[in-house]
Amino acid sequence: MKFRIVFFAITAIFFSFNSTADADQNGPVVVIDEFGSVVDRTIIAGIFVQQNDTDSESNSCEWSASVPRDSGQGQGAGTEVTKEIGSVSFRLYDRACAGEITNYYWIPEVSSEQIARSAASVVYDSIPAPFGDFAPPARQGLINVGTWFWVQPAVWQPKSVTAWIPTPQGPITVTTTATPIKLIFNPGDGFRGSGNKTCTGPGVRWTELIGDQLPSPCMYTYRHSSAINSSGLFSASVSIVWRVTWRSSTGATGTLPNVTTSSSHQMNIREFQALVTS
Repeated sequence: MKFRIVFFAITAIFFSFNSTADADQNGPVVVIDEFGSVVDRTIIAGIFVQQNDTDSESNSCEWSASVPRDSGQGQGAGTEVTKEIGSVSFRLYDRACAGEITNYYWIPEVSSEQIARSAASVVYDSIPAPFGDFAPPARQGLINVGTWFWVQPAVWQPKSVTAWIPTPQGPITVTTTATPIKLIFNPGDGFRGSGNKTCTGPGVRWTELIGDQLPSPCMYTYRHSSAINSSGLFSASVSIVWRVTWRSSTGATGTLPNVTTSSSHQMNIREFQALVTS
């Protein structure tokens, strides 16, 4: 079983690793309150995140809404224990796992989209840097010769994370997925060039068998030498735009803002030198 707790800020992402454990007033029971912090107007909500959808904690642990053990506190038997922090309600849950003592957690009552945003914060960490490959190589480019660019196929793969919270009706799970949709090459030659080149895939890896005549869907042709810059190089970049979507076990779906990851490259673009003799 692999899972971890992510702290999600409803009004902004905010990570906190401070937790408190208080003894219950009616005995030595420990109540873990990791989800009730408020920083200014930001409410911290704890979400359980698992990288592997098939490795579910529910196989060995059972969550259930807690009920008061002392009806003298003004709550009748069977009443669920809740509290309010700001505009968010929290419900107390028992977590009973085989061979372990029961622990108690305050869990926020949040929407599927808020759970999806928590999962997205983990997805972003799993997106690899899009280091670009070039033919001719970045430091051996030539004017008027198409420069192929691409990223490795392993980079061009969707990344998914599932987050969930227990509820009285059972766990609500939300899977958030980042999918690469565009590869963008910024050649770095500014107004002297033709602008960014955008592809809808990872590009094609150049090999000697392809030769120098065939075009690539991801190719840019420099028209000026990088010697025009004081550094002798063009500061280029390769970026991937990722579409972020989510799907809940309740049937709800949605999208989150796109994410762009980039890497920088220094391009040395040279001119042909020809010697004419008679």
